[in-house]
Parts: sequence; structure tokens; C-alpha cells
Amino acid sequence: MDGELDDGIPMFLDQLIETLRLEQTSQRGRSPEISGIPGGGTASQIEDSATLHGRNLLNQGFTLEQVVRDYGDVCQAVTNLAYELDAPIDVDEFRTFNRCVDNAIASAVGAYAHQQAATIA
Repeated sequence: MDGELDDGIPMFLDQLIETLRLEQTSQRGRSPEISGIPGGGTASQIEDSATLHGRNLLNQGFTLEQVVRDYGDVCQAVTNLAYELDAPIDVDEFRTFNRCVDNAIASAVGAYAHQQAATIA
């Protein structure tokens, strides 16, 4: 369970916040180091921690569906909170948020599937 807390959703949220902060500064070019690029495929902090998260969830007996829903629940919670607080999310912020979620899901699912295949073999 410790790995879940260290590498899971709390870390993802910290990385998302850091990405959004960077994109509001002159250091915007550093953002992909944390969140990756659209479509993923490059090394980033979000992809690295999501990879660990996917493996941890498999080792804890979670299903692949639960891995995907873990990040989907974050998306739903953030958008619900923004609505409740009447805090609009602008288009650029939403694109960044979506990129972070997509890259995290892809990395977590990829790691889960790879680990599962290795376990079966």
C-alpha cells in the first residue's frame, strides 16, 4: 500500500499542479519533462510514476478496468469541483489536464498489461 500512496494518484496530482504552474510561466518549455507530450511516448515524470502505479495496482489485485477508472475518477472529481466552485477551466488548462490524464492512463495500463503478461509467462 505504501507504493500506492507514493506513486499513485497523490503524486499524479502534484505533477499535474506543477505542470499547470509551469505552463503559466516563462518555463513553459519544461512542462513536457513532467507531463509528457501529447500522445505520450517520451520519458516524463507522470509516465514514470503512472508506470509504477499500474504495476502496484496489478500486484494489489486490481483489475485493468480499475486502473483506468482510478485516473478517470480524478478527472471527474476535478471537473465536478471546478463546477461546484464556479471556477472555469480555460481551454489551455483543459488541454494540459487531458494530456496529463491520457499519458498517465496509457502508462499505467501499459505497465499493468506488461507485468500481467510477464506474470502469466
